[in-house]
Amino acid sequence: FMKHIVIAATVLSFFGAMSFADPGQTSLGLGVSTVGPQIQFAYRQSHTLGYRGFVAGGMSDKATQTESGVTYNVDGNMGGIGMLLDYYPMNNGLRVSGGLFSSNTKIGIKSTITAPTDIGGTVYSSGTIDGNLKFAREISPLLSFGNDWNMGSNWTLGAELGAIFNDGFKAKATAGGAISQTDLDQEMKTLEDTLNKAKFYPYVSLIASYRF
Repeated sequence: FMKHIVIAATVLSFFGAMSFADPGQTSLGLGVSTVGPQIQFAYRQSHTLGYRGFVAGGMSDKATQTESGVTYNVDGNMGGIGMLLDYYPMNNGLRVSGGLFSSNTKIGIKSTITAPTDIGGTVYSSGTIDGNLKFAREISPLLSFGNDWNMGSNWTLGAELGAIFNDGFKAKATAGGAISQTDLDQEMKTLEDTLNKAKFYPYVSLIASYRF
């Protein structure tokens, strides 16, 4: 991940030298990100400082995922609110940002066991699992770098790469049928250990904004 950040920073630095943004302007933007579709409000206070706030979410994604031998139907709903301070070190569009992300991310996980499956150290041939995953931290630090490109007199295109330091995920589920809740709790702990090898969630966004 860090290698990718260095490469992206080099690329953004090159293009940043070709871009600029005027101070004293506000902008309203729409775009996409790894925490969902996003609405963003920004204010460029000076050539070196700016402020941004965004609301993300409102779109679910369904998938099937197998972890530790258990196949889950996953219904993901990413989202949250972010507040960022932008620092422009080169007096152009290149920025380094830091702030906080308040998550309302909730990912539903369900599984119906129909074949011998190890759950928490016990093999079950039937039963159900109904649970969810959430960020371990409801409010997490967010660090990123990106660039704003002026696209004419009033439009800006912004790209950003960073990380939300959410300390991983928390998993919680309710057992149904023959499955013991104690065994399922252990299985959720195993799932957390698998997901939490990285203590951050990647943050990437692409936003088109109109300046006022």
